[in-house]
Amino acid sequence: MKNIKKDFIMPILVLTLLCLFMTGALALVNSITYPVIKAGAADRAFTAMKEIIPFANEFTKLEINREKFPDIPETVSEIYTTDNDSGYIFIIYIRGYGGTMKLICGINPDGKIIKSKVLAHSETPGFAATVFDRAVKYEGEGKAFVSKLDAITGATITSNAYKNALLDAFSAFEAVKGGGS
Repeated sequence: MKNIKKDFIMPILVLTLLCLFMTGALALVNSITYPVIKAGAADRAFTAMKEIIPFANEFTKLEINREKFPDIPETVSEIYTTDNDSGYIFIIYIRGYGGTMKLICGINPDGKIIKSKVLAHSETPGFAATVFDRAVKYEGEGKAFVSKLDAITGATITSNAYKNALLDAFSAFEAVKGGGS
């Protein structure tokens, strides 16, 4: 009986106490670092939005109510409006060749692209650079122009994903600008 307690119960008790201690330590670290991480993420998001619509001072996140706005594509995860009615920001997640791409697109009240940019991707670097560098040509263009774009040879999936992301941003723009259907 003495050996069972020493060989079996004591290691379980020690490991259990060690796990409880580590759980408490991790919870403490998380409670300290979470607000800092959250603030950093908010700063990076504001910086990205400010780069897309530099003449706006504030951005207000709109609630995506898919019952009220059924035409907003599922790929659109966030929509922001500006304080000075200079446009809308759309955050889009879409599947490319290498995985999911995260894009940001600004559209002015007249339905023209202010600027678009890829925030994160797993695409093949050389091909992706060709597609993403082409995005400058979309500035000032509307949905009709984007609809007619051809895929870039060698990067068909990536360029079609980028094009579809922009078209999804236009669909969301039309839904929120028109007040829903």
